[in-house]
Amino acid sequence: MEQLAIEAGLRTKLTKCERNRIRREGGVPGILYGPTITSTPIVIHPESLKKIVARKGHGLVELNLSGETVHAMIRHMEREPINRKVLHIDLYAVSMDQMIDVEVPIYLNGLEEVEKRDAIIQQQMREVILRTRPMDIPDQILVDISWMHAGDNLRVRDLPIPSGSKLISDLEEVVVGVIPADNAEPDTEIVPKEPELVHDTEGQGVGAHEIPGAHE
Repeated sequence: MEQLAIEAGLRTKLTKCERNRIRREGGVPGILYGPTITSTPIVIHPESLKKIVARKGHGLVELNLSGETVHAMIRHMEREPINRKVLHIDLYAVSMDQMIDVEVPIYLNGLEEVEKRDAIIQQQMREVILRTRPMDIPDQILVDISWMHAGDNLRVRDLPIPSGSKLISDLEEVVVGVIPADNAEPDTEIVPKEPELVHDTEGQGVGAHEIPGAHE
């Protein structure tokens, strides 16, 4: 996996007001932590934030932190629930020689060949846990399923992985299954229910509803 070079600075003021100021200026507050370093509040610069978002918040980064180089994994990216704006980023410092566990996305190739056989593809896993060195982390695991027929299953143990890596997910778990098209459940028409009415003291119907909550 290619390392993403990003710029960051130390964050000395830890107030909510300061975090909001950083976001208004296009950056994002974050935390850098790991087994060999003290947890360090940081601020990721605007241009670097754009790179991280383009990478979809995954992968290995080379962090230039006030002149010091640190290798780290993007562990978590908190987003605003409505507009999906990035609010906070967690970075986990790693040694380039250390084996680490990471989630790697699974993508399928050869779907059209399977569908030509009048079969339906059921992908049951979208990512797998891999133990590997940071520099050997693949961007994805691409699986050729063009050979599969109805009744076939592809399990975790069948996935192609980089040399020197180890699968941590359950080896017997099914990643992809194929079933005959005539075994698929028929579409059923959903008839909308009439809204339940709550009667007020004068006998008038009042519709009840919920507003889902959101946290910051």
